[in-house]
Amino acid sequence: MSEEKTAAEQQFVEAYHLPEGTARHEALERAARAADAVDHLPLAVSCRIALLRSAYDLGRYDLMLAPFAWCGAAERRDPSAFDEWETHSYDWAHKWIVSGLVADPRFSLAQVESVLEQLADRYRRRGFSLQPVHGARADLAEHVGDDEAYREHFARYLAVDRGPMSDCEACVVEEQAGHLIRQGRHAEAVAHAEHQLDRDTGCATQPQGILTTLAPAFVALGELDRARQAHTAAYRLVRDDRYGGYVDEHLVFCATSGNVQRGVDLLRRQLHRVHHSPSPAQAMHFAAGGALLLGRVDQPVEFAVPRDGQVEVLSGPELRALLEARALDLADRFDRRNGTDAVSRRVRARLALADTAHVPLAVPVPAAPAPEPAEEPVAVGDPVELAREMGRAFDEGDFVTGVRLLRSLPADLDPLLPEGLAAAVAARRALVARQARPPAEVLADLDAAIARLAAAGEHDLANRHRCRAAVMRAEVEGPDAAAARARDCVAEADRSGTPYTRVVTRLLLADLLADVDEFDEQGELVRSALAVAEEAVPELVSRVRCDLAQHRATVGLLDEAAGLVADVLATSPPPSVRFDALRLRMKIETVQGSPDALATAAEFVAAFSAPRGPWTAEAHRQRVASVERLGAEEHHLDELRAAIAVGHELGVPEDVAKACHALAGGYLKSGRFVEAAEALEEAVRVVEGRDVAYDIVVPVRYRLAQACSRLDEHDAARRHLEVALSLVPADEPWRRALVLDMLGGVLRRSDEPSAAARAYADAARAWQEVPDAVEAAGSWVESAAALPPEEHDGCLAALASAEALLPSLEDEEHRTHLAARVAAIRAFLHSCAGEHAEAVERNGVAEELAARLGDVDWQVFLVQRGARFLLESGDAVNAEAEARRAAGLVTDATPPQIVGDTADVLEQALRAQEKPATRDPLLRALAARLEE
Repeated sequence: MSEEKTAAEQQFVEAYHLPEGTARHEALERAARAADAVDHLPLAVSCRIALLRSAYDLGRYDLMLAPFAWCGAAERRDPSAFDEWETHSYDWAHKWIVSGLVADPRFSLAQVESVLEQLADRYRRRGFSLQPVHGARADLAEHVGDDEAYREHFARYLAVDRGPMSDCEACVVEEQAGHLIRQGRHAEAVAHAEHQLDRDTGCATQPQGILTTLAPAFVALGELDRARQAHTAAYRLVRDDRYGGYVDEHLVFCATSGNVQRGVDLLRRQLHRVHHSPSPAQAMHFAAGGALLLGRVDQPVEFAVPRDGQVEVLSGPELRALLEARALDLADRFDRRNGTDAVSRRVRARLALADTAHVPLAVPVPAAPAPEPAEEPVAVGDPVELAREMGRAFDEGDFVTGVRLLRSLPADLDPLLPEGLAAAVAARRALVARQARPPAEVLADLDAAIARLAAAGEHDLANRHRCRAAVMRAEVEGPDAAAARARDCVAEADRSGTPYTRVVTRLLLADLLADVDEFDEQGELVRSALAVAEEAVPELVSRVRCDLAQHRATVGLLDEAAGLVADVLATSPPPSVRFDALRLRMKIETVQGSPDALATAAEFVAAFSAPRGPWTAEAHRQRVASVERLGAEEHHLDELRAAIAVGHELGVPEDVAKACHALAGGYLKSGRFVEAAEALEEAVRVVEGRDVAYDIVVPVRYRLAQACSRLDEHDAARRHLEVALSLVPADEPWRRALVLDMLGGVLRRSDEPSAAARAYADAARAWQEVPDAVEAAGSWVESAAALPPEEHDGCLAALASAEALLPSLEDEEHRTHLAARVAAIRAFLHSCAGEHAEAVERNGVAEELAARLGDVDWQVFLVQRGARFLLESGDAVNAEAEARRAAGLVTDATPPQIVGDTADVLEQALRAQEKPATRDPLLRALAARLEE
């Protein structure tokens, strides 16, 4: 072959292996011209067939026309230039051409009919089933609105036998389901199609096609959970498809099912389609779906729409008008081409679709920005009196009323207040805002207010707030320095303060001491506060008793603490005390593993859900923690979704992330991996770019990697694990080990064995830092198992590291299991090296250990593998004996793969001895088992 032809072939290979996209298509076109230039017809055919597929992947049917026509001429010139696969591909492309011309009004109906006849003629000549021809004629009839022709050809489409050019069975089922749904026969559509959802068809458009088609049927039947699952599972499979279909159906689903904000998020991911849809039909359907959605957006929103290398920012109404006009214009162009009004009628009907039942999604999305809710009306009165009422509310433990009154006192009214009262209001403003503002700003405002109180002669109140500031400074200065400040406040209260302040400062100092495990002094302070309260401040007795219950719980006296809480709640305490008491009771019950914890959590949330405030977020936050600790996530999905919604509403990203993490745990336990991934992606979205603690982000990324791995999204799983790994601090080797172990598994499934082995080895070293010999030994074994046989030395080193740890393992079952795996891997290495005797010996050790563990499936696997080792060594007689022994261990629960391997090695052993395999009763029994 000439150097020019060799160079042309290399150019084609390089183009063929480029990533899918326009650049690849252009490279294939250049390769085709190069093949033509050197008169390399077989290569030129390969280039054109590749161009047909590339145009299909781009959704650009118009780009198919030139290579399609070229292939027709080349086939007439020299059919032998097409190999079997290329002939099949060219046959198949005839269907694509018909679909492409129907979807583009630039081509006349006469041209469409011409290629349809060409399709029918070719399939008749080649002896193919005409099912695809009837399908194409049915599609065309439906497109132009010829209902009679549509019914005729669709009936033939279903009646004619399938053939090698037929679409996959699942795609045919999708067409039938759509046909039934258009007639309002929703139950029949579901019954006909749902059996396909559990089958792996290998089709690139399934199961998302069937799921998308069935989603509105599920809604119509009131099966809202199934509608949600169909939408979320299907959309995940198409969301990164820049050119394919189905996106418009998901926009319509979101628009009509009460999920407008979700639809807006979907639309944002597809804005490139506004001006660059691959075909007019797709552009029309996308525009109609987008316009329908945007007609339900009632809040200001903007979209950055790409156009010719620039970005055009459009408001929601502007984008809606553009899309609606485009959809109607394209429909009109189709109708002018077709001589009917069918397409316009369908588009107008879509634009006028009514809402269906609301379908709650897997993850509540944040509502569009809304005006601040109006506060409960507050009686208009003297600002001085309002300020005093606010102070009394806080002092009496009614923080809900206190916050409401504070919000009714705008800051511009402060000059109307006496200085001492104005300073007290300023101090409360700082404290109420502490969750929404940086600590340094809050402390600066609080210190300024304290100074104003002291200057106004309000020394007692200033001291109380100074003690509160000391508690807040613990995160900045450390607990010891903060406790020293608080002790000064207690001392001052004892010298000159009121009994109220003596109680409050003691309780604040007690809280600080609990954080540094000074439980004895904490208890003394609380008991001292209780004595003062009982003598002089009765309104604080319930609060102190609640703090005493907290102390008892902290030192492990849970039953005593629970009794104290029950007593407190029986007194109808003020809101702040009831809040603390319910929270503490829920925590105690959670630690005790009591199911009552969730009933208390429900009471807690219900009590502080209205009016909304920081207390609402805290109640939901604590319920999420209780549900997770009890491991009951899958049974409380609604409550976890509610926590996410509240976190969004009140603007607490950390709460949203934690609730999403818990919700995903429930979905994972329920086998709902797509919804788990969606929940965790929402968590990532809300914390991204924020200063959020690593111990929130790392678990979210880790669990998201778990979900992605279960969905075979290995690249995404790897990215999330690498982000998590970068955030794990050096002093938490256990967390690093967990992430590395999962990363090893993901890399192994991604066919990166060396990288997987390194990740497992790093995990093993981290486990040894913990130290955790069991986990370390397991990771060393995984490292050895991940390595390919050619990395023999690395594999042996990892096994040696595992074996060195085995004697230290106290759990005999763990030790035996790992020893068996080590022996099994060593047997495999011996076999790869041609050391058959050693392979059989080590395999026997592994089998004995598997038998000791009672793992029958593993034992069968090892026995039949030993038979294979014997067969490789030339000992067919003993190989047969071992294969029969393996077969004797097979049970009804033995996986088909192991049964098949056993039958295979038995058959090979029989044939090696020239024995009649087909008549062997045991072999026939195994074959029958596989056919069951």
